[in-house]
Amino acid sequence: MTYSSQEVKAGFLITISLAVLLALTFVIGNFMGGKTQVWQIQFGYISGLKKDAPVYFAGHEVGKVERVEIVKGAEKPVLLTVRTSEEVQLRENSQAFVDTLGLMGEKFIELTPGTAPAAYLKEGAVIAGTDPIPMYLLVQQMNLLATRMDEMTVSLNPMIKQLSTMMKGHDEELGKMVANFHETSANIRDMTHDLKYRPWRLVRKG
Repeated sequence: MTYSSQEVKAGFLITISLAVLLALTFVIGNFMGGKTQVWQIQFGYISGLKKDAPVYFAGHEVGKVERVEIVKGAEKPVLLTVRTSEEVQLRENSQAFVDTLGLMGEKFIELTPGTAPAAYLKEGAVIAGTDPIPMYLLVQQMNLLATRMDEMTVSLNPMIKQLSTMMKGHDEELGKMVANFHETSANIRDMTHDLKYRPWRLVRKG
């Protein structure tokens, strides 16, 4: 049985496509990434983080969230199981945060390396995560800030009125003061410009 050149080309393209697809499957599935390790992180709030979300270590992607569980009765009821590459080393003072990636708002886990002399954690250790601030709390704080600004404005109104009363009738004096200030600034500017090109005048007699 013989094949035409078009059939051979089509078969070749299909073979290459399947090879690329298998390679991507292995890479994405971490089958070619060497050994991995598992950590657990406890949160009280995860701001919409989902399973398979990426995990970063010191700003570098190293794994993904493997499981999200709810632990009844726990102070921090959300337990995440994350799988990272073997190179990741966490210390007792390492921290875990829920952060937002890019403009699309994708949630991810950020792990910090920690600092010496804190000891390294063993694989499978449970880390206490730092909860993100819920949006409703941010809105409450903004509303509180706006209320404080309104109160400050109301309290400053009598002071502003008193200052206006004190300055009333002194418009001419204020105008002269501003004019003198501008004249002085112009003189200083001209003098510095002149000295820039004729510095010897600083020591000139007379």
